Amino acid sequence: MNILLANLHKFIGYSGGIEHVLSDMAQAFTVRGHKVTVVMMDEKDGTPFFPLPDNVEFYNLCHLPGEKAVALSRGLKLVREIIRPFSREQARNVNYKLMEPLWPGFRKILDKTKPDVIISSREPTGRLLLSHPEISVPVISMLHNDPDEIFMHSPEEEKKMLCRSASIQVLLPSFIPKAEKYLSYKHFTAIPNAVPEAGVQAHPGEKKEEYVITSVGRLTGRTKRQHLLIEAFALLAEDFPQWKVNFWGADYDRAYVMKLKKLIEGKHLENQVFLKGTTRDMQSVWKETDIFAFPSHHEGFPLALTEAMAAGIPVVGYASCPAVNELIVSGENGYLAEDGVEALAESLKALMLDPAKRESFGRKARQGMEAYRPECIWNSWEMLIKDTVERTKNTKG
Repeated sequence: MNILLANLHKFIGYSGGIEHVLSDMAQAFTVRGHKVTVVMMDEKDGTPFFPLPDNVEFYNLCHLPGEKAVALSRGLKLVREIIRPFSREQARNVNYKLMEPLWPGFRKILDKTKPDVIISSREPTGRLLLSHPEISVPVISMLHNDPDEIFMHSPEEEKKMLCRSASIQVLLPSFIPKAEKYLSYKHFTAIPNAVPEAGVQAHPGEKKEEYVITSVGRLTGRTKRQHLLIEAFALLAEDFPQWKVNFWGADYDRAYVMKLKKLIEGKHLENQVFLKGTTRDMQSVWKETDIFAFPSHHEGFPLALTEAMAAGIPVVGYASCPAVNELIVSGENGYLAEDGVEALAESLKALMLDPAKRESFGRKARQGMEAYRPECIWNSWEMLIKDTVERTKNTKG
């Protein structure tokens, strides 16, 4: 197959989950003999944070070879940010207008590469593609998050365009009925993210001089909510001086990062809580981790959580968080805390006090991730692509 992966979003140096999945997908499809093209947009020029295979064609719509660089409208960016606090729906409409000038370049790439199928990894990307009916290539739209979170503030036009998708992929079977509340659509398929076998085995039950609670995710208050973990650990720190918390993740939200730093200082945790930034060496992170804490508000199929579990690390999250509450089986591979700082602290404390439980939970966490082995996930994707292309041909015929 000739497969085009489209992600019209900042991509250069960006270490988000969607970018990670796209990189893994490009690697997997290439190894399986498919021709892969990646199209993204970023006013910065450079290379992706997550590597792509050398034989993948990579296009940045803002910096196409032999053409003048495209600068997105500063005026529209300003309008988008002014509107966003009042209406996320209208902000997304403005964001679409920002992207529309990129269409001619995208069309040239489609004409050049002639893909059999396009996999769109964000809703605005799908909206741009599907609003041009002259494009006959089938589009598979990926929903990378809980549909309630995606569509709660989604413009009607965006939902209307997504319904033109040849197929829509969701991350969990439970997300299909959620998506059906918003989209009059029938070709949904549930395929989770691939969880590779860990290159390192954690030993969370070992006796050590220093113990580590790890949290991984971009530093953002609305989604990842790292402040809740700091506040929960503050209730425990005095009684557990041999424990520390390491936060790994990009600091795109500078205002929130400053809030976290002030919170750490205010709780006098400078010697126990650390904002570590990004790293490409996650194996070393997992090797030192004794508990993985994940205080997210919502998730789709969190890579950081599942990779920690694959490494044999017990996990703690919130029972109210979609996806997290399906991956964590409370009392077996970790704990699901009720909402609030105190409940999170109690779940952490239960594991901090019990090395045997950490070891047992970590072992069960690793076993649970076998269902998401890459071979199974990429087989499912190949089947979806094949079925989608054939169904599209039959419909046209």
